[in-house]
Amino acid sequence: MVTKRDGTKVTTKKAVWWDGDRLWRKTRSKTSAPLCYGADPNRNWDYDWCERGASSDPCSDTFCGEKAFSEIETAQVAKFIANQQGTLVHYINFHSYSQLWMSPWSYTTLRPLQFELQDDGSIQAINALTAVHGTQYQHDTIAQIIYATSGSTVDWTYGIANVTFSYGVELRDTGKYGFLLPENQIIPSGEETLAGLVALLQYIEKQVYA
Repeated sequence: MVTKRDGTKVTTKKAVWWDGDRLWRKTRSKTSAPLCYGADPNRNWDYDWCERGASSDPCSDTFCGEKAFSEIETAQVAKFIANQQGTLVHYINFHSYSQLWMSPWSYTTLRPLQFELQDDGSIQAINALTAVHGTQYQHDTIAQIIYATSGSTVDWTYGIANVTFSYGVELRDTGKYGFLLPENQIIPSGEETLAGLVALLQYIEKQVYA
């Protein structure tokens, strides 16, 4: 399953245009503030919801929503995952940018009991990724390596849905271009990310099915 959101509107199969903010990061739902739309879907999950690293201000880019799973996007993905509970062993949430391969937790700097198992998977992915184009990634828990935030998808999938190998990945680059990665880096980024994913899946297969 792949979910996507941005600042585009689509009216026909041929007509697409930017709706003001090309770097839009929230959903498009109405809020209690008439001129402010949407919630941050990565702060809308029902795990330590809206406690830290999230805002209750509807106009903030990190608005956690009126309640956990207030957004149809997060609610439906969570429903899908819950229906597969017991069969899913891997979940990954891609973002940009920073070149980080991260595991739970995001709501606290404490590491979970399965951290070594998860982090070993990160290392396998990073080593394979780096071998393609030499791109360097860092790894650790989300709260340790980037910042603490609550209501995240990775914490919910790991803490509630029991998906052991849940990861958040920040793709290229480390800040020179930021969110506006040059066109000539898109394919290389995809190539190395795929290599990392394959290595990670091979690692997970050995851990789960060996």
